Amino acid sequence: MKVAIIGGGFSGMLTAYLLEKKGYQVTVFEKEPYIGGHLQTIVNKDLYIELGTVFCFSKAIKPLLLALDIAYSERFIYRNFIDENFKATEHLNQSQAQALMGELKQLKSLLKKYPSLDTLDYDYIDPDLLVSLDEFLIQNELPILRQVIAPHLSSFGFGDVHDIQAYYTFKIFNLKTIEAFIRGDKLLSIDLGFSEIIRKLSQNISDIRYGIEVKKIENINDQVLITSDYDEAYFDQVIVTTKLPTNVIQDHLFNKLMKKIQTNPYLTCAYKVEEQNIVTTYYKDHLGKKEKIQFFHTFKRKYKTILIAYAYGEKSIPLINGITEDIKRSGIKIKHLITCKQWYIFPHLKEGDLTPSFYQAIKKNQLKNNICLLGSLITKPSISNLYQSIEHFIENHFSGENKP
Repeated sequence: MKVAIIGGGFSGMLTAYLLEKKGYQVTVFEKEPYIGGHLQTIVNKDLYIELGTVFCFSKAIKPLLLALDIAYSERFIYRNFIDENFKATEHLNQSQAQALMGELKQLKSLLKKYPSLDTLDYDYIDPDLLVSLDEFLIQNELPILRQVIAPHLSSFGFGDVHDIQAYYTFKIFNLKTIEAFIRGDKLLSIDLGFSEIIRKLSQNISDIRYGIEVKKIENINDQVLITSDYDEAYFDQVIVTTKLPTNVIQDHLFNKLMKKIQTNPYLTCAYKVEEQNIVTTYYKDHLGKKEKIQFFHTFKRKYKTILIAYAYGEKSIPLINGITEDIKRSGIKIKHLITCKQWYIFPHLKEGDLTPSFYQAIKKNQLKNNICLLGSLITKPSISNLYQSIEHFIENHFSGENKP
């Protein structure tokens, strides 16, 4: 059985790896000249610096790291907040922190009404959760929770509380995740950077096509024809793990999703800085705003510190200059800019396009189709959740009976 994977990011590479382990004949198509997607690490002598994924909360990914013999560590991350004057400020004061405990209990009770929030992938959406997060929290009188969730939503590129629906929010930031942020639980990082996962996966995949953009995916009889600028080939199954341009997939429902799906423009900038004692810092007045730095994180080794700034928007000289100036106003001495990387993250549907049964229809279509969607197109995009979702998909869709 021949399987094509569209997209060479974590989802595509993991899918290919797991299928090849089962004995399937797998081909990965990646339009960029490199693989890895959001798992991108740059090396500065003895320092591994993440431009994309930095940490993982869940321990669910540990079995994969052990199978690939990848060294990892877990550590606490301390977080600061600064105000509009670039001065240190509290995230919550004492009375707000006490009120938060009551709101968490109230939220826990509220979310019990929505069992689809507990499923691994996007599923049925209760109409109550189609409203914006801001509206949902106002309706249920949860103002402190808004202050807790909002910084993390915007900082990691998921959007502003006025724009993102409550459903996506509570799938991504479920109660366990919210509580983990509040407690300051340890986060998992990869010693040689998250690109090490991609490197190890690629060592177990026989056929990866670099810089090959797929132009058409079409069901013909019992097979799927994939066409690029250079050739065409037939496969028994095609798995799409990335957003594709309109009309590439010749399937009405999947193409409808590709037309409606949105991503958020996001930028990471790496700087070499002088200071050593810098902790992860959120710009409280900027959170959720376009063309503004959201927060920064640092990577340190001996007497070297690299600062990674995260911001909304399209890469431009004014935006990068603005990020640089805001870091300087925070009292940090920049030596030089190392690099900037543009991202388009969090595939999702906007309010009005997302309907209660949309993802259910996608799942139903996949049961009878040789074309399937996987990865962050159908589930929350945390690396640990992607791992669990893809493993579950392969267990249910590939029995091993049709291996070559």
